[in-house]
Amino acid sequence: MKTSVRESVVVGKGRFESFSDGVFAIAITLLILEIRLPESISPNSSDADQARALFEIWPQYLVYAASFATIGIMWLNHHALCDRARRITHAVIVANLVLLGLISFLPFTTEVLARMGMSRSAVVYYGLTLTAISFGYAFLQRAVHAAHGMSRPLSAWNLAGGLLYPIATISGYYVPLLGVLLMAALAVFYALPSNVRKAQFIPTDA
Repeated sequence: MKTSVRESVVVGKGRFESFSDGVFAIAITLLILEIRLPESISPNSSDADQARALFEIWPQYLVYAASFATIGIMWLNHHALCDRARRITHAVIVANLVLLGLISFLPFTTEVLARMGMSRSAVVYYGLTLTAISFGYAFLQRAVHAAHGMSRPLSAWNLAGGLLYPIATISGYYVPLLGVLLMAALAVFYALPSNVRKAQFIPTDA
């Protein structure tokens, strides 16, 4: 079993991590580009109008914070998962590309929510993207364990994202602001040190 696993390694770990870090960095940087002022505001607008415009786009600040936190904690958990991995197989690469593709898509859904405001359709669209990202991470996690000949049963921690993000999305359909707040809270939850430790991969032969 171990021999066949080693033979399936197709890319060096350094290149794998460098590419992943680059995608995370670009995606998190693109988020700030989605915060836009109303077109009616110009340098000639009064101070009161400018201040009002900066306040009126508060949903964009909230969505930016939620997306930034999501990508940031996903990068941290990605590092925890892959830091001690020694075998990067074809399955791991495919799973990683799926996850990175979903992460790269998040700036677009952030822009949709920023432009459309706290509408039901925009919040649900945003929530579905975060749900897909949570499944993408679970897919990568299982691939990394399989690459090392390990099988890891799904725990409550593993299932949390796949259950809680859909709940937040459904909540967002009825109360959009509540849905976004729940999604932001989930990012904070996964950023807790105890949860980052749960994401850490430890090979059995370490």
